[in-house]
Amino acid sequence: MFNFNCTNKSKLANDMRQVWMEHVWWTRNVILGIINDLPGNNEYTARLLQNPSDMADVFAPYFCVFPKQQFITLFTTHLMQGGAIVSAAKAGDNQKVAALQVAWHENSDQIAAMFASISPCYDKEEVRKMMYEHLRLTTAEATYSLNGQYAQEVEAFDAIQAEAIMMADYFTAGIIR
Repeated sequence: MFNFNCTNKSKLANDMRQVWMEHVWWTRNVILGIINDLPGNNEYTARLLQNPSDMADVFAPYFCVFPKQQFITLFTTHLMQGGAIVSAAKAGDNQKVAALQVAWHENSDQIAAMFASISPCYDKEEVRKMMYEHLRLTTAEATYSLNGQYAQEVEAFDAIQAEAIMMADYFTAGIIR
């Protein structure tokens, strides 16, 4: 059993918030890169795809058995699907967007199941709800950007950041419990 004191609780909380904030920040950069054809988007995407491994490295030390490769694969799929949705939306391929959205939600269901299998402190339905809200907010952000509704895009991203912090705190609390 891991003995948590104030210092390592704070470190865990900070590390967890860091990787979740990086997740949403680099996702935002990739979304804007796709929509605006930014020249650095390959580099933004490469950095974003580092995030699943970074996240796994935060979780792994606290569990006797941690499915690190499954974690990385599921979150990499999550990111790749999100990018494909933005690209399809930009191209106006609504049929492809709809199909990719279904797959994106199925991936979130798999992520929720994985977390529930890691610890009884992670409720599958609660994680699924958080993931679905993350997808909803990210979709809203990208849609607003595509439609030139920049004030709404900023509001959506503010909500994404708040949700990322809430998710980080949920996962931190589960580890501490």
